[in-house]
Amino acid sequence: MCSMECFGDQYRGCGHYVRLYQTGNTLDCGSPYCKLSPAHMHKTAKNCGCNTEYADHRRVRNLFQTKCDMCQADEAPQQGADYGRRPGRQW
Repeated sequence: MCSMECFGDQYRGCGHYVRLYQTGNTLDCGSPYCKLSPAHMHKTAKNCGCNTEYADHRRVRNLFQTKCDMCQADEAPQQGADYGRRPGRQW
């Protein structure tokens, strides 16, 4: 699978990689079953089932020891004012 270089932030708290931008530099895999590679074997076929998407060649720009913003937002509602209280009757 051919890959495209991208830069992003790595968060060790949750293990997520957040892509910021792609550089446009591509890396050829040389596989005959990849439609993006010059070594593709089905050059004249319109509907071959070969791969047509680039994989991410990840380059880490910043390394954070915390969780990413999405994971922190998921945890925030659980620790509100009613966290740990018994629910009352719903009338």
